[in-house]
Order: sequence, then C-alpha cells, then structure tokens
Amino acid sequence: MTDRPDAPGPRILRALLRVPLFYKILIANAALVLFGALLGSTLTASYVRASPRGSIVDLASAFALAGVGATVLVNAVILRLALQPLELLERSAARVQAGDLDARAPLSPMADRELEQLTRTFNGSLDVAAAYRERLREVAARALYAAEEERKRIARELHDETAQLLAALLIRIRVVRNASDPEALAVLLDDMRREIGAALEGVRRFARGLRPPALDELGLIPAIESHIRSVAEVAGFPVRLDAQPVEGALSPEAELAVYRIVQEALSNVVRHAGATHALVRLEREPERLVVCVEDDGRGFDAARVRSAGGLGLFGMSERAAYLGGRVDIASTPGSGTRVRAEIPLSAGVS
Repeated sequence: MTDRPDAPGPRILRALLRVPLFYKILIANAALVLFGALLGSTLTASYVRASPRGSIVDLASAFALAGVGATVLVNAVILRLALQPLELLERSAARVQAGDLDARAPLSPMADRELEQLTRTFNGSLDVAAAYRERLREVAARALYAAEEERKRIARELHDETAQLLAALLIRIRVVRNASDPEALAVLLDDMRREIGAALEGVRRFARGLRPPALDELGLIPAIESHIRSVAEVAGFPVRLDAQPVEGALSPEAELAVYRIVQEALSNVVRHAGATHALVRLEREPERLVVCVEDDGRGFDAARVRSAGGLGLFGMSERAAYLGGRVDIASTPGSGTRVRAEIPLSAGVS
C-alpha cells in the first residue's frame, strides 16, 4: 500500500528535499557530530567501566575512523541526491546542443528551491528562444511577402504607366513619319515631348521609392523636409518638421531606417487618419535619436491592427529592432496617433 500524496510522511520528505544544498550538508554534519558525540560518550563510559585498564587511544581511533567514514558516506549520499537535478539539466542541455530544440529539463523531486528555479529559468530560456525562432520565421515570411508585393506593384506601374506611354510614343512616331502638315507635326511633337516627360517622371518616382536620392545627396533632415513638402502637397494639410541636427550621428543604415519610418508613418496619416495637420519631430539625446510623427486624426486601435498583422506597423517596428531600437504606437479611436521611434546613435558618436 502506497502513501497518500497528502500523508505526513511524504509531505515531510518533500519539505526536506526542498531544503537548500548548503543547509542539507550543514544539518547532516551537525546531526552526525551530535550523534557521534552522544554515542561516543556512551560507549566510552561503558568501555571504561568494563575495562578500566583498556586502551582509550584505541577506542578514540576507532571512533574517529567510524566518524570520518560515516561523514563521507552521508555527504556522498546527500550530494548525489542533491546534484541529480543538475545531471538532468546537463542531459537536457546536451540534447538541445545536439539539435533537439524541443527538449526541456524535467522538474526533479530532489531539487531544492534554487535548483528548481534554475530548471524553470533554463526551460523558460529555451521557450523564449523557440518563440524568437518562430518570430524570425514569421519576419522572414513577411519580408518575402512584402518584397514580392513591392515587385508586383513596380511591375504593375511599369506596365500600366511607363510601358503604355512608350507604346503610345511608338504609335506617334509612325504618325510623325507620315505627317506632311507642319502644324500637325508640331502638335504631335509637343504631345510626344509631354509623354516622354511623364515617362521620365515615372521612372524617377520608381527610383525615389527604391532609394531616395536626397538621402545620399543632401542628408537625412533635408531628405525628410523634401518628403514632407511632397506629402503636404498631396494631402492638402500642413505637415510641420521640428528637427535637431543629426549629421554624423547615425550610420547610413540607421538614416535609411529613420527616413522609411517617417515615410510609412506619414503615408498612414494621409491614407487613414483624416487629419488636419501633422508634426514630425527629431530629438537627439545622448545615446539615441527619438523620432515622433503625430497627427490629430481619427486614431485607431493599435493593438488590434498589430494583432491583425498590419505590414506597415510591422515594418516600422522591424526596421527599428534591426538597429537595436524600438517603435511605440499610441493611438485610440478619436484621439489621433503618435508614432515614437528610438534609434541608437552610432558607436563613438556623442
């Protein structure tokens, strides 16, 4: 018949097993010393009474040897039991190192509180790593999806705009070759000039979308100023820039990330916010650049949009995270939106 889980014996045993290793060894050695002292005193008194002329030295030596043997044996047993959870941790770590990423260390009944917490921390670290790997897979999938969507957009615009303009130009060239009226020829040439200009502007727009030339030619702040002017012209409401100098404070990758974050945030303002004005602020702090894009629009449920997998918000967050920064989005329906990004400054820049 086995003991019930709530029986006093198992409860006491579990409580003793959860005592820290230091106190287990201390209590065991104190118990051995006390037991040895009591037993030695009793046996010595009996031995002296029975054999007054006996050798006390021999008796003391026997007690000493027995005490050392008992101490070593008890400490070995305690250490063996107490270190069993570490062996389980070691085997689990070896399985993870060998490629079994789902391996976890079991909770041992022999573990004290510290070893149990170590086991939970070890398993928690593996769970966090597994979640991070899953997030990396999700990031890679979304990045591939976003890149493919961008390729489709560029292909569609090239086909619908540039290719059709060039096809129309080919037709007009044939017409020009057969035209004999100078006035009609001049009209056709003017039309061709306008269409060539439109095609050229479309190609430039594609190039700016892939890599804004102002960023390389003028720097981050002028590039953002130029983009803000374009946004204000299209949106029909004022967009203000309040920026501190950041020349030399950011790497080229960080400058591009800041530009894209501002670009995406303003694009969301124009498409979704219904705002009457917007503000872009860049504040340089000792170790980071803080970028804020605020509007007075209708706002939205940021948590819901994030959980739904909005690529715009996701892309801003991933750009900042790649540089060791972060993006926070504060918005509630009816109260506007604030996108706040923190980007670490380049090493050695103060």
